[in-house]
Amino acid sequence: MAQYPIHHSLFFDIREFVDEKVWNALGEKSAWLIDTKIVRIADLVRELSNSAITINNWHTGGNYKSSGYRGIWDSTGATMSQHRCGRAADLKVKGFSPVQVLHLIMANKSAFISAGLTVIEDVADTSTWLHVDCRPRLDDTSILIVKP
Repeated sequence: MAQYPIHHSLFFDIREFVDEKVWNALGEKSAWLIDTKIVRIADLVRELSNSAITINNWHTGGNYKSSGYRGIWDSTGATMSQHRCGRAADLKVKGFSPVQVLHLIMANKSAFISAGLTVIEDVADTSTWLHVDCRPRLDDTSILIVKP
């Protein structure tokens, strides 16, 4: 179990969704910046894959610090990215390629739609991670695949 679970997650620590600057400023209140739906989506991938997932790992000495929430000081990605809204995560699933994670999601599409998944970045452009986000829906039946 995570030392600082986020939104009642069984698997994830708040620090996996925020960078060190946010954590140092807000501590456990960092969870205020993260949409509960993105946590549910990550939980569902973890549950169905039965494999460890890395989002941010700066707090354990790793190199990932911009795979969850991105503050205005972070130059990673697009200015209007869903990461800046706390609604996106770049998932690195141990033992799975991004294509395999995409197949896992599509095989369980209705569960992911119910959890709030709306967008996945095209795996042709994300060779080591799968970007998932929960931006507001334009319809109730699809998961949109987009170019980054």
